[in-house]
Amino acid sequence: MFGGFGGSRRRARLLTATGVAGATVAAVVSVAFAAISKTVVVADAGGDVSGPLDLARVSLQRASDGRLRAVVRFTGTFTPKDLLAASGPPGSTCLRIWTAVDADPRAVRPDRLVCVTARSEDELRGGVYEVRGPALPKRIADASVKRSRSGHSVVIRFAQSSLGSPRRFRFAAESTQPGCERPSCIDTTPDKGAVRVFRLR
Repeated sequence: MFGGFGGSRRRARLLTATGVAGATVAAVVSVAFAAISKTVVVADAGGDVSGPLDLARVSLQRASDGRLRAVVRFTGTFTPKDLLAASGPPGSTCLRIWTAVDADPRAVRPDRLVCVTARSEDELRGGVYEVRGPALPKRIADASVKRSRSGHSVVIRFAQSSLGSPRRFRFAAESTQPGCERPSCIDTTPDKGAVRVFRLR
């Protein structure tokens, strides 16, 4: 009887120690995940371009499902129809991404683009594109796109694997007015060719 009681106490102590160890591991994993998931935010002054695609803020983080999640906010409201062009190139908003460690963003084009365009007057379309040399960007993966109820923002989610396997990458954002290829029709953030660094691990 007493031996059984002593065995029960030993088992209880063992289970308690195991539980503490498990909680410690979970805490370490949680801290590591939080570090990986740190949000990078870039703000942009309004009024530097005309039209509904005037950038106000861009944020990037790793979402709970493991995908990368970007939120692009504009100073005004927009609809998919605002991206369509009667003639010339369509409007778009894109993340410009440099995955190579030695890439100079001021001298070379990004090797990845994550873009939102319009499929129709009512529907947006997202995709990840690979950029190589002078050729047109090649679509390599889908990106989910959701417009906010207010019409001020669009949320883009895309797989990390679509960027290869960099430990970190540099990025910037831009929006282009439909039917226009002049520099005055393009809004960038950060301004003046600057970029931000996002660490994946």
